[in-house]
Amino acid sequence: MRKLSLVVMIGLFLPAALCAQAPASGGAAPAAATAPAATGAGRVAVVDLQKAITENAEGKKMQEKFMAEFTKKQQEFDAKQKALAEAQTKLQSGDKALSETAKAELAKSIDKMNTELQRLNDDAQKELPELQQTLFKPIAEKAQEVLKAYSSENGFAVVFDVSSQASSIIYVQDVADITTEIIRRIDAAPPRPAAAVAPTKPAAPTAPPAKK
Repeated sequence: MRKLSLVVMIGLFLPAALCAQAPASGGAAPAAATAPAATGAGRVAVVDLQKAITENAEGKKMQEKFMAEFTKKQQEFDAKQKALAEAQTKLQSGDKALSETAKAELAKSIDKMNTELQRLNDDAQKELPELQQTLFKPIAEKAQEVLKAYSSENGFAVVFDVSSQASSIIYVQDVADITTEIIRRIDAAPPRPAAAVAPTKPAAPTAPPAKK
């Protein structure tokens, strides 16, 4: 029986233009633009955007909420899967105490449990990414604002996201990494209103067993 596999990527909700060019203010390029990165005014910097979004104070709280829901769904699936395995073992063992009618009923019950497991898996694959987006989108938007403001202040023409799978950067000096400062500024910024989390739909009632 297939195990529930819930691989949910944080990057699903990140705005495509999160690391868009942030021009420095003023007319001509300031002298600081040609200074080395160690001065804090380099033209290019890097940020681990996923880390910035998930490891600030609010991001850690959202991670806890998300993992609580993930664990709840995983436990529900595991319990149903265990019951299915026990029923399959009972049917396959050819228990002589079972009549042909009982075996037929057990086979029908196994089919039903298989269907319920598949539905639970499909629902989780849909609902968990939606929940993740709801929880983290306000933080991602705040990160975008903080990153643009910080880049403008420090004359960064380009900021690369090293957490992106599309990143081809192979070497970065520590001084060019602005992740820690972005996290600090996200924590210092006023919180954005969180989107309402839609309640999880209740499971459909099961029909009572047929009378013999």
